[in-house]
Amino acid sequence: MLHKYRKIDPIKAEQFDGSLEMMKKYHITDDGSGETYTFRLDHECIPLERGWWIVYLGTSEVYGLTLVNWETMSDEEFNQTYEREN
Repeated sequence: MLHKYRKIDPIKAEQFDGSLEMMKKYHITDDGSGETYTFRLDHECIPLERGWWIVYLGTSEVYGLTLVNWETMSDEEFNQTYEREN
């Protein structure tokens, strides 16, 4: 009988709390309403909300350039995808 399994790879993540400290650390800007934010990277802008997770996915190399890969996701999506290590 087939069973469902979920892949749990170790990752580094931090939950965004809306603080100025985190906004400076990750180059996050407030979109003006105080509810939505933008996580600004060198090559893209990623939407973010307070309580969402900032997930570090590692680095990759493209045309000799090292890129840092990030993702943002809601708390619900994060908890469905990842499990905290003890």
